[in-house]
Amino acid sequence: MESGASGKIRQAGIEGTADIAFAWLLLLRWGAVACQVLLILAVWLLLDVEIPILIVSVIILFEVISNLFFTYILRKQAVNEWLFACVMFLDAVLLTLLLAYTGGPMNPFTFLYLVHIVLGAILMRPRWAWGLTFFTILCYASFFYPCVEFFMVPFFGDSGLFNFGSQSSPICHSLSGTAGEDSNMTLHLQGMWVAFSITACFIVFFVGRIQLALDQHQKTLVKLREEKLRSERLASLATLAAGAAHEFSTPLSTIAVASGEMLHSLKHNHDKPELMEDAKLIRQQVERCKEILYQMSADAGEHMGEAEVVITVPELICTVLSNFSTTQLDNINYVNEVDDLVVRLPLRTFKRIIKGLIINALDASLPDSLVTLRSRKDDQYLYFEVRDQGVGMKPETVDKATDPFFTTKEKGEGLGLGLYLAQTVSELYGGRLVLESTPGKDTLVILSVSLKKISEKEKS
Repeated sequence: MESGASGKIRQAGIEGTADIAFAWLLLLRWGAVACQVLLILAVWLLLDVEIPILIVSVIILFEVISNLFFTYILRKQAVNEWLFACVMFLDAVLLTLLLAYTGGPMNPFTFLYLVHIVLGAILMRPRWAWGLTFFTILCYASFFYPCVEFFMVPFFGDSGLFNFGSQSSPICHSLSGTAGEDSNMTLHLQGMWVAFSITACFIVFFVGRIQLALDQHQKTLVKLREEKLRSERLASLATLAAGAAHEFSTPLSTIAVASGEMLHSLKHNHDKPELMEDAKLIRQQVERCKEILYQMSADAGEHMGEAEVVITVPELICTVLSNFSTTQLDNINYVNEVDDLVVRLPLRTFKRIIKGLIINALDASLPDSLVTLRSRKDDQYLYFEVRDQGVGMKPETVDKATDPFFTTKEKGEGLGLGLYLAQTVSELYGGRLVLESTPGKDTLVILSVSLKKISEKEKS
């Protein structure tokens, strides 16, 4: 269960988890009531031990009424951590009262405190679990202070039905040296309290650690399942892209050859310039189709087979910007802080990645707003930063932005693979992709690559 959840009992992300835990807690309380009734009757009738039946009955009746009340609440509304904590602390108080009137620390059922502590450690957030533990330890410790009787006498009197005088108080009678109690027994009972306190702290600490480890393990399993699913989807897309490239390669090659022959023939025929333009258009469209097929393969994760080329960063950016129209270029501001840094990298892949980041920024920005592209470096990394002038993203959107097939664009405007591809390539080259977004303001995307990975000197 998640320790950082607010308003629910350490949720594991499953709706109704707190309600299920609370329902089982109520069943436990019903079982406790039944056991208490049977034990008290057995002790009173069979062992001939004097027990303040009336006050014990009042406590048990209160447990029954509270359980009915909490059952009613469970049916009417969702359970929050305050209600759960209230029940746990109330049970500790009720158990303390029962033990106080049935022998105090001499009662062998003081170990039932550990049941509440274990439940708290499993079902409550750490701060609540520790609070319940210390509260329970104090409840146990109250048996060793005769002043408890001082607070009981004004309510119940020192004679009559309850007879809480110094000669018969279940708390003081068991521990008072004047009543003949052996000092070694007193020391033994106090030692039991110390052992209980240490055991309770150990339980809360280690159960909490185990819960945290199980949570992390569960999150890892969920993440692995998601990555497996993404890999399967990407593999399907890669197969589709490869099949499309194979099917289109033959007709495109034929068209390219035919258009080349047309251009060669029309060079000597100046009477038909319109045919010359048509032939050039055909060649351009063939090249465009090839680029689309490459982009499909890149989106599918097959870009790694591309050969690396030596190029300067300004040349790389110029190649990227050449794909934008004049109107778009007016809204793009490039800031170069690396001079003519020479790098060795897969040109088409990085061209597509940076182009995609700029397109995303243009789409997110308000009309006529300026998108800033900045290249900079430090001792270890080369950075490409793209800042838009949009409305920013919510934290949950930022967390999912690099997931494959996640997109906030309209249907048909993208596959949601651009940022995923950028992250994959940046990690391959020793860097990472970072998104910094302020809702209502702007978004900054930082693509970093290791200088060692792209250095021409290292690879030459």
